[in-house]
Amino acid sequence: MCKADTASFATVAPISNIARDLLTRTSPLAASALDGVELHLSTATTVELAAGSEMYGLVSAFLAKQANTRSFVFEIGKGGACDEEDDEDNVNVQRAAIPSLGLGQFCFTFEGKQIWALHQTVGEVVGSDCGATLLQNLVLISPQPGDVGLLQAFCDRLIAEADSTHARKFTVYRFHVKHSYWRRCEVVTAREVNSVVLPAALKSKVVDDIDDFVARDTRAWYFEHGIPYKRAYLFHGAPGAGKTSLIQAIAGRFKRNVCYLGCLTHPDMNDDALKEAMNRVPNKSIIVLEDIDALFSGRVKKAGDKSALTFSGVLNALDGVGGCSGQIFIMTTNHRERLDPALIRNGRVDVHVEFTDATKEQMEGLFEQFYKDAPPERATEFANALIATLGDKTVSCAALQHYFILQRKASAQEAIANVATVLDEAEAHGQTMNTKVGEASKEEAKVSKEEETKVEASKVEVEAADGFEEE
Repeated sequence: MCKADTASFATVAPISNIARDLLTRTSPLAASALDGVELHLSTATTVELAAGSEMYGLVSAFLAKQANTRSFVFEIGKGGACDEEDDEDNVNVQRAAIPSLGLGQFCFTFEGKQIWALHQTVGEVVGSDCGATLLQNLVLISPQPGDVGLLQAFCDRLIAEADSTHARKFTVYRFHVKHSYWRRCEVVTAREVNSVVLPAALKSKVVDDIDDFVARDTRAWYFEHGIPYKRAYLFHGAPGAGKTSLIQAIAGRFKRNVCYLGCLTHPDMNDDALKEAMNRVPNKSIIVLEDIDALFSGRVKKAGDKSALTFSGVLNALDGVGGCSGQIFIMTTNHRERLDPALIRNGRVDVHVEFTDATKEQMEGLFEQFYKDAPPERATEFANALIATLGDKTVSCAALQHYFILQRKASAQEAIANVATVLDEAEAHGQTMNTKVGEASKEEAKVSKEEETKVEASKVEVEAADGFEEE
C-alpha cells in the first residue's frame, strides 16, 4: 500500500543552511528529502527527469491527477462548463485556474509495485529571462535495487498514451525549440473528409494514396527494397482553398496526430535542432511544415530570419523525416514556383496536390452545406449566379464561407440573389481577386444570358415578397 497519505513532506531549510556541496552534486536527491518515508536511498533505483523535458511534463501531469496528491500549483488556462440556465450561451469557455503538480513526495502503484516520486527544487536561486527562479526536477524512485525496467515501463506507458489517437479526436503538437521536445498543445475534434468541400477528385487522390501507403504489404515492400518508409506531400496553390482543413480531416481519417513545425525562424533553431525534431516526432503523426516558401527564397534565407538553419539542413531533415518509420510529411505553400527544385524533387516530395479557388462543384457543395433543406437545383442556381457575377474572376472557399456567414439569416433564395456581396466584401477587405486561366476555366466562365436573367428575376422575387410582407 502507498503511504503517501501519511508521509510527511521534507522541510525546506533556510538558505543559509543549504550545503554548498549541492551546487556540485552526484546524487539526484539528498537523503534528507526522504525523511518520513520508508525508502533507503542506498538501495533504491532512481531516474531523474529534467524540468522542461517532455517526460517531465508527462509524469507531472500523471501525478497531478492522482487521488492522493496533495500539493499543487495553479496556472491560468482554459476551462469549460455547461450552464443550462444560460439561454444565450449554453457552453461557457473561459479562463480558469488549472492545477498542476506542486513540490513534495508522491506515491503510486504501477503493475502492482510501489513507485515514489520526488518533485523538488535544486540549488540556489538563479537568474532567468523571467527573473529570479529556482531550478526544479522530478525524481522517480523504486524501492528495489536495479529496478530501472519498472520505471522505464511506467514512462513507456505514459508515452504510448500520449501518442495514442482516436477516430474522433487528434492531438496537435508544436515543437519546443528550447527544450527540444514536441509540446502537446490541444486535442482537436476531427472532421469527416466528406465535410471538407473540395473537388472529389482531389480528396480521392490524397485519401487513396495514403490508404495505399499505410497498407501492411506496402510497408513490407518498402523494407524489401531498402526504401525509406515515409510519404511526403506538397499542398500548393491558392490561399484559403482548404489545405489546413484537409490535413485535419485526414488526421481523423487515419487516426494520426498533427505536428506543426512552425518554429523554423526561432533564434535557437539550427540544423541539429531540426534533425532532433524529426527524430523525436510522436508516433503515427502527420508532420506539417506550413508556408515553406516563407523560409527560403530559392536557397537564400528570407530577411528577418534569425535562426541558424541552413537550406542543406532542411534537405537532410526531410530525407530522414521521422526516422523513416511510416511518417507522413506535408509541406504547404501558396507559391510552388518560388521553391528550389531540390526541395520538392522526387524522393523528397512524392505527391504534389494543387489547390485552386472555388470550382463550380465547390460552390454547389458549400451552398448545400449551409442550406441543407434547399432543393438540389438551388445549389446549381447559386453556382451559376455566382459565376455570372464573378465574370473572369475567381473566389476562394474562405471568401465564400465568409459570405455564407454574412447570409446566415437569409433564405436560400436571398443568398442566391445577393451574390454581388461577394465582390463587395472582397473590395472592402482590400483583396485582389484572381483571374481565371486555362480553357476549362474559360468554359466554366461562359454563363448564358438566361442565367443572368434568372439572377435578376430572383432579386425581383425577393423584393416582391418583402413588399407583400410589408402590406
